[in-house]
Amino acid sequence: MGDMLWGEIEEIPDNICGVVDHDKHAYFITTSEDDAVVREYTVHSVYDDKAPDTKTHLLMTRTDARPHKNTAVHRTITVLQGTRGRSVHFPKLVAFGKARKLIFGENGDQEQERDPEWTGRPCAILQYDATVIAALLCLSPTGTVPLEISLVIGLGCLRALASLHRLGYVHRLVSPYSFSFVNPISYDTLEGRILITDLSAVLPFPCKPRPFVPFVGTLRYSSVRAHRGREQGPSDDIISLIYMIAELVSGRLPWRSVFDDDRVCDLKCQFYMTKEFRRLPREIRGLYRFC
Repeated sequence: MGDMLWGEIEEIPDNICGVVDHDKHAYFITTSEDDAVVREYTVHSVYDDKAPDTKTHLLMTRTDARPHKNTAVHRTITVLQGTRGRSVHFPKLVAFGKARKLIFGENGDQEQERDPEWTGRPCAILQYDATVIAALLCLSPTGTVPLEISLVIGLGCLRALASLHRLGYVHRLVSPYSFSFVNPISYDTLEGRILITDLSAVLPFPCKPRPFVPFVGTLRYSSVRAHRGREQGPSDDIISLIYMIAELVSGRLPWRSVFDDDRVCDLKCQFYMTKEFRRLPREIRGLYRFC
């Protein structure tokens, strides 16, 4: 009987596999992780043969990421190198480097990348055991989070952002998908151990203001200044955090079903007149007006 041809393995992120050797550790890529947000990189679960009980993740830059010399993974590595041992609000950077060629596997078969489009793809191995804050809304039977817990989460995120700002960066991508709570969840971990697990859009701050800045952020949570093409600073991160808290408390934001940039910007300008804004404590409302 002749050789049976099953066809080529599809080169998609879900099929990335293989082993990463580093510092006498073997990191086995086990599976790709579900992600509700499209990022510049894909996230894969990794098994560490020397520490099998730890939760380890591989960030692999997508082929279509641009520019190649300043990707989200590059920025993540830069920040995490500066936070080693200095803050509890960031994942642990285990290793980083460049992937010369990927391995893809399916149904027990493996093969190398056939025609690598990028032979120096940045990647990083991080260690953390946490769940994105957005999961709380998905798991809540009411679609909301109790006010007290929402405020504790807000305080935890504020402390995490303060650590980032002290390091000399502005986040620019504050959302429930950028922050994670440490497992198992508790009041103490929500207040004092919130992790920033997405550092894709960080920018050194202060920086020289540009005449016009391309929109960076999320349509739902970015500040009005970001919509208007202005340079973002720490206060814009705080405004995004207030939107995030308002969504946790109310279950929605007034512009949830609006996808036009100008219309969303107009609705954000009127946020102080909405019921979602009035549900926030007086101190947060005052902070929003100050920012």
